[in-house]
Amino acid sequence: MMQRYLLTLLIGACLGLGLAPLQSAAPAAAAVVRHRPGQPGKPGDEGKTLLVYPNPSTGIVHLTINNLQGKKVELSVLNVIGTVMYRETLTELNDRYTKMLDLSKFANGLYYVRLEAENTSQMCKLVIR
Repeated sequence: MMQRYLLTLLIGACLGLGLAPLQSAAPAAAAVVRHRPGQPGKPGDEGKTLLVYPNPSTGIVHLTINNLQGKKVELSVLNVIGTVMYRETLTELNDRYTKMLDLSKFANGLYYVRLEAENTSQMCKLVIR
């Protein structure tokens, strides 16, 4: 059941579609993304609260979290079977918050970066090479 739930979240987030309401959570909210100077915008970036780059990565990953100012945010990195490999609670975010994660100690492979806030849940794939 958990794998089906994660797969549904992943497909919705990675296709750039709004996520459907979850059984145990409120509907996901979309946010307008303003591109960082020097970072090219990609088709489908509009409406994303979470941006993960570069992807694929060697382990140093930058996250941009948009439009969640004043909210408590739970940031997690999961492996392909859903085990939480990294978790952090973020508070006092501004309109456009950027964070660098050093995941270079993680094994090469596929991971999921999950962002959860009051009315928002988004998950993106991350490949570490």
